[in-house]
Amino acid sequence: CRGESREYEHEEVTLPPQAAMSFRVIRGSWILFDEEGCSGNQFVLGEGFYPDLISCGSVTTSIKSLKPVPYSFSDPSISLYSLDSFEGLEMVAVTSMERLDGFFTQSVRVNSGTWVVYEYAGFKGRQMLLRPGDIPSWGRDSGWDTVGSLHVLRQPKMYVRLRNRAHSSVLTAEGAFTGPAPFTASLSPACGLDTQLWVFTAGMLKSKVGKMCLSVVGGKASPGARVALWPQLGWQHQKWSLNENGTISSHLDHNLVLDIKGEPHRVVLGMQYWDIEVV
Repeated sequence: CRGESREYEHEEVTLPPQAAMSFRVIRGSWILFDEEGCSGNQFVLGEGFYPDLISCGSVTTSIKSLKPVPYSFSDPSISLYSLDSFEGLEMVAVTSMERLDGFFTQSVRVNSGTWVVYEYAGFKGRQMLLRPGDIPSWGRDSGWDTVGSLHVLRQPKMYVRLRNRAHSSVLTAEGAFTGPAPFTASLSPACGLDTQLWVFTAGMLKSKVGKMCLSVVGGKASPGARVALWPQLGWQHQKWSLNENGTISSHLDHNLVLDIKGEPHRVVLGMQYWDIEVV
């Protein structure tokens, strides 16, 4: 990147008249637009260096607005329908698809996650970012004939805090991780400690301290089952879904979610809501 540079952390609905011709995305994902007010054609960029507009997927002469893509940690799922109003044949995708084998999409329901859809196969042509919601008439709302390919927008590795909405405290790893597992996880007031930071990767919630994973003790899903920290095994009892509604559900049984019980607050399976705070 040469010449004058500007750094953005938030949405910018009108960029300066000096045309931005190259970009470096330092953190997260961003959408560029060829019209002011975050409208017009979209160009979704992940972390990395883009030396010119063509590398951004743009054939326009300038970018006039931009905004960051909100973080999403939920398991991706999108439903495509062959008729308007979610009727006809349904195709459900949970991973990126380079081509849709002739499926003619006429309505779209994004169940969870963040997706980039492309006009043509091979991730070519115009693109559009989609988040959870319904598009009952794809042709009318997008101006495209159909969807040619689609891509899951994965979140880069980052530390998060898990704040319980009912108690306004955060999930905390306790102890020095000496002796036999399991180790205790509980709620504590946020105080900026590394024991309150977690990485969500491959469906596992891993503590920054000790690299221990949140696990259902005993590997059996039942209401009130204890949840604690255990060395990484990658088995189902260590897998979680961070859902759009604020619940954190176990892959052993998606009807059972992370909960808090008793004094001191003990982590169990039950029903509670959480806010995910990116650090």
